[in-house]
Amino acid sequence: MLFVLSAARGLVVAGENSSAGTMIELAGGQNAVRGFTGYKPLTPEAVLAAAPDFILTASHVVAALGGIEALTKHPDLSLTPAGKTGRIIVRDALFLLGFGPRLGEATLDLARALHPTAGLPKLASLP
Repeated sequence: MLFVLSAARGLVVAGENSSAGTMIELAGGQNAVRGFTGYKPLTPEAVLAAAPDFILTASHVVAALGGIEALTKHPDLSLTPAGKTGRIIVRDALFLLGFGPRLGEATLDLARALHPTAGLPKLASLP
């Protein structure tokens, strides 16, 4: 899975020891990029080499590009396995990366998106 923080001028993605990388691991996924920490720009060649099966991003990234279709057609993402199959997961940045009281809910939500047939439990709504 590749977490895209920004896609306006090239891609900025999450590496190791980042909140997005940690969330991916908590949800049972694997970060598609290794070898750097934090958030860094990634060349188009490196994106292709990473070959992510899923692209994870924040709703503000999709909005800035003009919609999910624009992200899917992004030249750096369109030839990846995730881009070709449309496996794009979009979530609110604070919900996904806030690591606050909704951490369990966010982790389970992402795990369900990654593993839709795993039979993961649903959280009961709080009053």
